[in-house]
Amino acid sequence: MVEPKRVSGKDVIRALESVRLTTNVPLKGRYSVKTFVAVAFAFLQFVCVARAEEAFTAYGSTVVFVSPDPSRWNLVHNGMVKDSKGHLLMFECNPIKDAEGRNVRPVIAIICEQVPDSLDVIKYSIWKRTQIPLDVKKVITYQDGSLTYRNSVGYEGEYLKGVVHKVFVAHMRHKQAGLQVICDTTDGVYDKVEADMRDFLRSITFRE
Repeated sequence: MVEPKRVSGKDVIRALESVRLTTNVPLKGRYSVKTFVAVAFAFLQFVCVARAEEAFTAYGSTVVFVSPDPSRWNLVHNGMVKDSKGHLLMFECNPIKDAEGRNVRPVIAIICEQVPDSLDVIKYSIWKRTQIPLDVKKVITYQDGSLTYRNSVGYEGEYLKGVVHKVFVAHMRHKQAGLQVICDTTDGVYDKVEADMRDFLRSITFRE
């Protein structure tokens, strides 16, 4: 996995010098030095924080994803679950203190299992949803940009377990594999991890 790289002032200066060399345009006139600095800094941040795709293979399908920020999220499992026929990939977030002083550890997980051909993604999703009590607030699909892989369907919802939990759940089908993606956090820290969860959902696809 490619670790994010911090951008220093020297990096920005080098980028500005590169702009001068390649365009031969002085940093004055119509555009200010501040404008060039802002553009160069934004560009460098975009390039440096990008993380490489990773993958695991189960049941004849290769699942491709981009791990959440490793400075915040820890990989706690990647492999077959003991006494189970499923492959589990799970990340746990560093503790986040909510307004009540509780340490919350949001979770992002993929569960991959073998499913029969008779279950298309809709039937598979209905079957899996019966196993997870969830008050669905919104259906998400690739059409609205929430998911990338087309043969998928997902949900934004809530459930109560001591406190209100906000979750993203997505179901995907590829060849013999069925994927269930679960992103779970409490309502109190949802705003701190929502972007990471949405990015992870969008990153998932399959290698043909």
